[in-house]
Amino acid sequence: MFDQYEQALMRHDVVALDGFFLQSVHTIRYGLAEQNYGIDAIAAYRASSLPVHPRRRLLRVEVASLSRDAACVSAEFTDPTSPHLGRQTQTWVRTANGWKIAVAHVSRSQAAP
Repeated sequence: MFDQYEQALMRHDVVALDGFFLQSVHTIRYGLAEQNYGIDAIAAYRASSLPVHPRRRLLRVEVASLSRDAACVSAEFTDPTSPHLGRQTQTWVRTANGWKIAVAHVSRSQAAP
């Protein structure tokens, strides 16, 4: 599912991206410059956000299975908009509607890639 999320991110497919998140007031997404609490705030952010840079590249992806119904995905990425290493973490939960992101966090380290 993480790969599908990344493909939607690169296409800037807002509808698909919203569909990856848990439809809950408790869903959280911390971005580079924003904090979104609840699926409505996440959808509002996504509707006005710019696409990621087309040369964004994943460097490393690690999946930690926490249980049969929960996993954490951590990734490092680069793109030409910053000299710093990008990082993203997503906590996925299995629901009746498939795997969904319950918590997401995107940041940049001060380190170069």
